[in-house]
Amino acid sequence: MGSEKHDFDADEEEEAFLPRSQPSGDEEIPPHATRRPTTFYLRIFLEVTMAFAIVFLLFLRPSSPSCRIRNTPVPQFPRKMYTFTNDPHYAREDMFFNESTTLRTLHNWIPLSSASRGYIVLPPSPSSILPKPYTVPIDRFTDGPGYMMSVFHQLHCLSYLAEHFQQGYGGVELDDEVAHHSAHCFNYLRQGITCAGDTTLEGETEQGPGEGSVHECVDYDKLLGWANAHSAYRWREGLLPGESIL
Repeated sequence: MGSEKHDFDADEEEEAFLPRSQPSGDEEIPPHATRRPTTFYLRIFLEVTMAFAIVFLLFLRPSSPSCRIRNTPVPQFPRKMYTFTNDPHYAREDMFFNESTTLRTLHNWIPLSSASRGYIVLPPSPSSILPKPYTVPIDRFTDGPGYMMSVFHQLHCLSYLAEHFQQGYGGVELDDEVAHHSAHCFNYLRQGITCAGDTTLEGETEQGPGEGSVHECVDYDKLLGWANAHSAYRWREGLLPGESIL
């Protein structure tokens, strides 16, 4: 009895450690052991399709919220925090009482514009989508193609409206040219404001409505520096009369 048990244990141990016998060539292998199921290839196809779709969508989406949708030679300027204040250097409560005070106050706006009053000259750039240029003074003797930066056009319009508001306040009769130019400026500024779309959330401050609020803005010093580096003919090389404006 003990001998039979010993032989049984030995056979069991041998089966556990010896490799299993391989099927002979005459044995039939089931079809599913040599062919991959159709679902396997379908899964591979779907995974590859999804991978291509993800890559395609990543290329389509903007790389950042500030990504431009049109090529332009004007760089994206850094951002800066500015606090809106009631600055009498640029606007005074008594500035409309007489024409001279109005003009002298508006004269302080001149450094806010570029040295060429907003006109810039650029080298040809086939990758940029640019409109037909103006013909502007390049230097004292030469005219050539140039462009106006919208921010400086907007400043000119606001200065023009302030000047002629005072004249109307002072009793000057409105003529057709002033009416046309003023309507253009109001409409142009309306579009400029909605284009820039300042979304700063303002609240109550001691300074009054809108004053004292902190806004995230373009770094205007950087913008002005770039415009001056690409300016057309500089129209304010010397001292300007105290009542000259934009």
